[in-house]
Amino acid sequence: MLIARPKAGKSWLTLQCAVHIAGGRQVDGVNAVGAGPVLYGAFEEPKARTMSRLRKLAPEGPWTDNLHFIYELMPLMGGGAEQLAAIIQQLQPRLVVLDTFTALVKTGSKGGNDVFRSQYAEVSRLRKLAEEFRTAIIVVHHMRKGISDGAIEAVAGTGGIAAAVDTLWQLKRKPEGEATLDVVGRETEERTLALRFDREPLGWRVLGDDDAQVLNSERRQVLDLLREDGGLSPAQIAAELGKSRPAVRMMLKRMKDDMQVKKQGTKYVPTRSENYSAAEND
Repeated sequence: MLIARPKAGKSWLTLQCAVHIAGGRQVDGVNAVGAGPVLYGAFEEPKARTMSRLRKLAPEGPWTDNLHFIYELMPLMGGGAEQLAAIIQQLQPRLVVLDTFTALVKTGSKGGNDVFRSQYAEVSRLRKLAEEFRTAIIVVHHMRKGISDGAIEAVAGTGGIAAAVDTLWQLKRKPEGEATLDVVGRETEERTLALRFDREPLGWRVLGDDDAQVLNSERRQVLDLLREDGGLSPAQIAAELGKSRPAVRMMLKRMKDDMQVKKQGTKYVPTRSENYSAAEND
C-alpha cells in the first residue's frame, strides 16, 4: 500500500512504476526485476487525464501493448474482487495498481469494531489475490489528517488496513520539493528513500537512502550560496546566512560526509553541479 497526502504525487509514482514494468521508460534510480503486462485501475480520474500523464512520462512504443487500464469495478466486496480476479487471470500481469483504495471499496463506515474487521477483510482479499496469481499489487491510499508517529499510524482508516498489508510505502513531500519514501513491511528491511520530482525528463527520480541524499532547507541554502559565490570559508558562510560559526562548521562536516560539499584549502565548494530546484507536479 502506498499512502500520501493529496497532491503529493503518488499517482505519478505508481504510473511511472507501471510504465517501467510494462517495458517503457525506467524510474530513474531503480531497476525492475522483470518486465511484463501491467493492470492499472484508475478509479478516480477520467481516461483523458491518464493519457495526458502517460504522454508526458514516456514516448509510445511496443511496451504500450503491456499496459492495460480499467476505470470501473463493482465494490470490492460486492463482486469487484471476482471481477478483478477474472481480469488478472486473463492478463497474468506482473504488476497491478489500484488507485485508490477508497474508490475500490465504495463502502461507508459502520463504526466500532465492524469497521476494523471490514477494512482488514478488504485488504486481505487483495493480498490473497496477489498470492493466488503470484503478482504484485500496489494499492494507493490516503494518509490520515494530523501528525503521526510513523507510516503505520499515518494510514487513513482503522488499524485493520495496515495490519493486512505486506508492505507499506509512505510518500512525504518536503517543502523544498524533494520527498521521502518510508518503506515498512513484514519481510522487508525498513528504509527511507529520497526522491525528487524532475521536469526533464518529467517524473520521480529515486536518489537513494534518505540520510545520505535528501537536502533539507539549511543545506539547500548553503549549496545555493556556494553555487552563486563560489568557494567560501565557514566564517563567510555563517556571516552570509546569519548563523553561528560552530553550527555552520558542524553542518559542513556532515555535508562533506554525505559528499554534498568538498574542501579546497580553507574553503568549501559543491561536489556536484546538478540543479536541485524541484519541479512541482501538475
